[in-house]
Amino acid sequence: MTTLIEQLITKMGLREEPNVLEKTTELVRLLELRSTNVPLQINEYGKIVLCADLASCMMGIGFDKEQALKLSGLRKSHYLNNKRMFEKLLDLNKLASVNDICVQLGLNEVARKAEELMILFKAVAATEDTGIDTTHPQYASMAVFQACRMLKKKVSKSKLMPFSNLRPSQFQLLEQQWERMIVKHYKESKVPSSTDVDGKLKDIQNENIKGQEAKKAQKPQAEEYEIWKARMLAMAQAKLKELEVSQPHMESQLREA
Repeated sequence: MTTLIEQLITKMGLREEPNVLEKTTELVRLLELRSTNVPLQINEYGKIVLCADLASCMMGIGFDKEQALKLSGLRKSHYLNNKRMFEKLLDLNKLASVNDICVQLGLNEVARKAEELMILFKAVAATEDTGIDTTHPQYASMAVFQACRMLKKKVSKSKLMPFSNLRPSQFQLLEQQWERMIVKHYKESKVPSSTDVDGKLKDIQNENIKGQEAKKAQKPQAEEYEIWKARMLAMAQAKLKELEVSQPHMESQLREA
């Protein structure tokens, strides 16, 4: 006799996926233990479907989220709120990366472009000293969205927004900010190449030499900023080289996923 978990896994189209049933069952049991003192306003169907959703995300397996929503018997907002709560209770608050998002949404062909945009964004944020947390998943989500737009790959914002943890109005504002960044920086360098970064570093080094000659007339903060800026650009260059070396391996992983 099949259990309720098995029935729902089958209806979600995940029955043939290896280890999904076991992982879902594990999460359901762990959730019951950790929610003893946390009353969950959710039915058994919703609890199982959400655990199956989380299990699939952890294993990089895509599935029909609309079907999952119907099976859960929850409104979309209630579904997403409970999913975030479950992630906290189960210690699954892993920040979604560009690769994670591309795998889960079946957007493997845009992964490289999205990674390039993320590197550009981090380099720009570092040189402009914005002080923002570039690891927030909203930026990985936007990198994937903009990469899809550049490569003319259709993707629904409604599928990306859950990864970003943003409301629609916030996502739209971030979209406008990234469009301005791309217009200003991407066309200039097509993501900082090694030659571009080397040239910028040389210019900065020359400026530092001039600055040292006029050290008494300069404020220490200005000199320190230029050194810091050079280091940030050097880090961006190293990251780009690392991406070039690891790209064949990444593409192999994406094809396997």
